[in-house]
Amino acid sequence: MNPELIDLLQRAESAPYGKVRSALLEDVVRRADAASEAELAFYSRLALVTAYVMGGEPRKSLVPFARCVADWDAEPDKYREYSHLFHWCYKYAPSTLSKFPEVPLDRAYAVLDDMEQRWRLSGHSMHAVHQHRWLVAHHIGDEETAAEQFRLWSTAPRDDLSDCVGCDPTSKVHHLTSVGRTADAVALAVNVLDGQLTCAEQPQQMLTALLPAYVAEGMYDEAVDAHRKAYRLLRNRVGELSEHADHVEFLARTGNELKAVELIERHAAELADPPSPYAEMAFSAAASLALSRVDSDLAIRQPQADAEPAAALAERYAARALELAAQFDTRNGTTHRSEQIQRVLTAEPWVEYLPLSETARRAQLRKQAQAEQTEQTAPAERPAVSGSGWLDRAEEDWLNFDSEAAIAAWQAFEREVPESEWTPLDRARLLDGRGLSSSEDPQVALDAWSEALALYDELGEEVRVLRTRGRIGRMLCEQGQVAEGLAAGEEPIRWLIANDELERRPSQRDSLAIMYAQAGRFSEAIQVLTEPGPAHTRVEHAGSTAILLANLLLQDERFEEVEPAIAVAFDSPHDAQRSFAHHLRGRVRLELERPAEAAEDLIEAVALATGVPGLEAHVAYSQLMLARAYLLTGRPLEAAESAEESLSVLTDDALADARGVLIDSYRMLGENESALAKVRELLADVSPDAHPAWLATLRQDEGILLEQLDRDDEAVEVFLDAAQYFGTADSPLQQAQAIRLAAQSARYTGDHARALELATSAQPILDALPSADEDVIFQTAGVHWDLSLIHLQQGDQATAVAHADHAADLYERGGYEDQYLNAQLLLAEHGTEDEKALEDLFNSLEAATDLWYRTGYLLVDRLRGVGQAEAAAALETRLNSES
Repeated sequence: MNPELIDLLQRAESAPYGKVRSALLEDVVRRADAASEAELAFYSRLALVTAYVMGGEPRKSLVPFARCVADWDAEPDKYREYSHLFHWCYKYAPSTLSKFPEVPLDRAYAVLDDMEQRWRLSGHSMHAVHQHRWLVAHHIGDEETAAEQFRLWSTAPRDDLSDCVGCDPTSKVHHLTSVGRTADAVALAVNVLDGQLTCAEQPQQMLTALLPAYVAEGMYDEAVDAHRKAYRLLRNRVGELSEHADHVEFLARTGNELKAVELIERHAAELADPPSPYAEMAFSAAASLALSRVDSDLAIRQPQADAEPAAALAERYAARALELAAQFDTRNGTTHRSEQIQRVLTAEPWVEYLPLSETARRAQLRKQAQAEQTEQTAPAERPAVSGSGWLDRAEEDWLNFDSEAAIAAWQAFEREVPESEWTPLDRARLLDGRGLSSSEDPQVALDAWSEALALYDELGEEVRVLRTRGRIGRMLCEQGQVAEGLAAGEEPIRWLIANDELERRPSQRDSLAIMYAQAGRFSEAIQVLTEPGPAHTRVEHAGSTAILLANLLLQDERFEEVEPAIAVAFDSPHDAQRSFAHHLRGRVRLELERPAEAAEDLIEAVALATGVPGLEAHVAYSQLMLARAYLLTGRPLEAAESAEESLSVLTDDALADARGVLIDSYRMLGENESALAKVRELLADVSPDAHPAWLATLRQDEGILLEQLDRDDEAVEVFLDAAQYFGTADSPLQQAQAIRLAAQSARYTGDHARALELATSAQPILDALPSADEDVIFQTAGVHWDLSLIHLQQGDQATAVAHADHAADLYERGGYEDQYLNAQLLLAEHGTEDEKALEDLFNSLEAATDLWYRTGYLLVDRLRGVGQAEAAAALETRLNSES
């Protein structure tokens, strides 16, 4: 076969499924046909059939497969080597045909009959044939035939043309669920999910199929877990629109309609080029159901179009789903598909609400408890007031942190008392209140207090003068005018702490501490709050001070003191205060490297504040902290979900932090495409004054991800960019490492000349550094190791061995045992022709390790090569028995 075409084929098959892989295989097929490479063209067409089916373009698979059938039938012996792949691809045809209403049903039946004949002629079990006869019967709603084919399928012996041990039971779960045998569906899946699944379609397909069965059996935790795990695996894969529909429906019927909207917005673009009309129909119906359950005016983002109200979009999706269902029914001669779609469009909820995370679960429990408490506790009636009594009540409510009641009282005074009857003191107190209630507009507050201050001064209200000066001083400090604020308010507040009414003194201490904190005088602020003196009499007031003190201790990095300081805040009756307390303790526990405890606190912080107006930023930051805690406890799935939920609210540095957490989470989950997207988002938003070392690290991360995605051509340039940034940052060791990574990627692309040039260019950088430094030794050894591999791939064995020998010496000197042993293995394999070096190395290694096996099997080959067949056989038996 043509080596160039073989190389192109291998590159195509290494690409992920999608239009790029399909286009590469199309090119191979064209070239193979032009070169009259019949066998290569046959295999490449089968690979193209698989690529179309797995890449979301199943309709395209029919033409190349028809050509393969014709070629096989014309010369079966010529293509016998590909018999298994040919028969495997045959299974795609019935499924594909059923998804396109324009294909006559008779054609699907003809394919099934032909499939059965071929299976019988080749001596295969009817297992796969019965499965696909069931599939077509199930699709058209022929319940009797579906039940019989399911029985035959379930009793036929499996063989090498049966779907894998994950996919075959998944189809059976669909059948069992459709006939109401949900307990059997769950039981069937248990062993599958507990076993080893190697198919790329699993476990996400099985978990998706189980969603309605889990809910029907009351296995709500399993349903949530299945949704979360499966959807993460599915969401970035091409051609999974039908499965996305299952998850949209699950969310719509479990009280998670807004989550369903997120999925609809994410995948709506796929409707422009759906994998099949069947997938479009399924997604449209599920989307319509979800959108019919949200606010009719909710704006739903549309791809390359203006947002559309939910109700209008739901109606449009429903019409499209029913239109496609009618086309299927016309083809099938039944009404089954229309009835199925109508059932989806009018489906009732499975449960009122099913929380999808621990934070959501706890938030739901809190809402239920609050509802019960509201029913049981009638609000206490307060005595009626009038005239200036409203001003007294407003000040009392403000002092008790009830700002809404205070504002209502001030408004009641203005409403009930004509302005002509206001005394100068009434006016001053009202202005004072206007300042307090205008904290969102500092200038309005300052103007009101200045006017009130003048009136208090004229009236001789000395204590009120000092209180107002203190408020003005605190506001100025909070607005960044620290010097002016301290000048205006520090001394008045000091006097008030010592002489004001007892119940007011703790609040005055809080104000002075806040002013000192704004000035960066954290130790003094802490001292103010911990000085002996009257304490708050109400627990929520004490909680407010505790939160302030904990924040200050955190700023001053006195982490061990935070937990005892914050303790009283957990007794507060207010959810928001307890949320802030949990947030602070969670942050401290992260700092103290106690992430599991931190996660518990941060879950509570999110649950207590979710849905509270004005706390959206606090919730998002808590979600970010929680994501970090999850990551540190080895829970990347929860980390990713928590960080993703925070993205829409966070900005600037916090947003960058969230993206960083997501990069790490995605990498741990194997979602390298998503990780790469987040790295590039960070780079796109980078500040012009960003430190070059940070940019270098980010670019290097980008290069590593590209390399892991087999995009080595791009990785070379990215690594070199990283090296340049490391050079600017005066980090020569890291610069050399980045150049080595670029050389490695160049070697992977087959550009050995460039790889050699790059690896060699790293050496002068390292030569300028202290040669005894351990890191320098490691990188220098690495350069020689890289050069050894490059020369080996070029066929220059002598030079490769020389560099490997130098690398081994340096690795040994630096104490890098694993790298040293790898270099020794290369020397033993390529530096000698007898078995002695390999034998010595093998005997020195720990048994059953990866290197032990590699060396052992190389030694088996060497022993055979030098005529020691008996020794080779004995060693091979030993190796196989240990595996």
